[in-house]
Amino acid sequence: MDYFFKPRGVAVIGATTNPFKGGNAIVKNLIAGFKGPVYPVNPRYDTIEGLRSYGSVTEVEGPVDLAIVFVPAPEVPSAVSSCIEKGIRGVMIESGGFAETGPEGQALQERLVSLAREGGVRLWGPNCMGLVDAVNGHVFSFMDPAAFQKGLLQPGRVSLVVQSGMLSAGFLVDIMTHGVMGISKVCSVGNKIDVDECDLLPWLLEDEDTAVVGLYLESVVKGRLFLDIMRQARKPIVVLTGGRSRAGAKAAMSHTASLAGNSAIISGALKQAGAVEARDFHEMMDLCRTLALKERIPPPRGGRIAVLTFSGGAGIVSSDFIEERGLGIADLSEQTKAALKTLFPEWMPVNNPVDLWPAMERHASGKINVLARALEMVFADPGVDGAFMHCFVGNFRIHVDLEEMAKLCRQYKKPLFIWLLGRREDAYRFQCEAREHGIGVYREIGRAVACMEAFFRSGYR
Repeated sequence: MDYFFKPRGVAVIGATTNPFKGGNAIVKNLIAGFKGPVYPVNPRYDTIEGLRSYGSVTEVEGPVDLAIVFVPAPEVPSAVSSCIEKGIRGVMIESGGFAETGPEGQALQERLVSLAREGGVRLWGPNCMGLVDAVNGHVFSFMDPAAFQKGLLQPGRVSLVVQSGMLSAGFLVDIMTHGVMGISKVCSVGNKIDVDECDLLPWLLEDEDTAVVGLYLESVVKGRLFLDIMRQARKPIVVLTGGRSRAGAKAAMSHTASLAGNSAIISGALKQAGAVEARDFHEMMDLCRTLALKERIPPPRGGRIAVLTFSGGAGIVSSDFIEERGLGIADLSEQTKAALKTLFPEWMPVNNPVDLWPAMERHASGKINVLARALEMVFADPGVDGAFMHCFVGNFRIHVDLEEMAKLCRQYKKPLFIWLLGRREDAYRFQCEAREHGIGVYREIGRAVACMEAFFRSGYR
């Protein structure tokens, strides 16, 4: 897989000067981030984006480990044959029009498989968006170059393997523009006629820039091997499967020519193999970024939660979700209650959930940071394994010091999860800052608690 992730040189077969075509976007993306030589291949041009254009990949003199192919489907077998002749070991086919379109496309696809086996080349795709590596700045994809020129693609510790091309692009745009999480690598594998999750997953599990792997799959061809890889994994794996229903399975066949399996069997097998199963796309990303927090704060054994809220109603709803998920509302010690009592007016009793609003009102001058002090008090309680804090941003009377809270998490080795409400611009800045400090922030109480459960229940340390 190093030919795809760490190529010495990249050729683009189907490169073009037309700025509205994917073959041009691929070249621009490579020029912007890839440190090695880039070789556009198209006999119609002498130069493309200031680089010499070659009539055939066989004419390239320098080292080429990876060829990105973006030509009409009927021309792809010829392009792959040229790559084999040149000695290129990795070929990423981003063109569509194969098995997902019917019998003719299936025949083309089978021809590619035969060529790969005979020529000793690995094929990634077809019908995919390629690879984006945010850590190294590699965009081996025809995604719009403008999306990567604004500095929005933030490096992180989560890698994704996604069977849908446009979905992988959607993931990236969502991640980049909402500031919720950084990304290590996004692998769009499409029809996966050769390279599949059983090739990519072991590589990512050994990748020092990846802490968690998330997968969206419409089929698993090598089921036993896939489960064996997950059982032996030393990193968390989150899996979302498509095609669980009859209608979904039918759609999967027309999308990537995938045969879906029995959803109950798949869910049981994933659980036994130690994977965390997601039910939708945002949940998959939320679970991934939550499990990546384990690198900073390994969870204590248990799952006894202290809820710090500004609203009694939100505390009640949180308690319901926490117990439904099999976690517990921590029984605060008398010592902890006594410490918390010093923050409150005399008439206010202290229980868990801890309704901090009266304390905030009492200390509205800001001389005492109520949220940070309360967090330290519950973290100091041996009966508390983690804290769930409710925050509102955009109100000058409520100050949330994320840096101080992150220090407390490290000091007490306990995780903090935050449910966030507030004005949109303030919420965006808050989420970006929380990401830098390794604190999980969520916009729904139920999703926050689901991620909490995964954090405490998954077996990785």
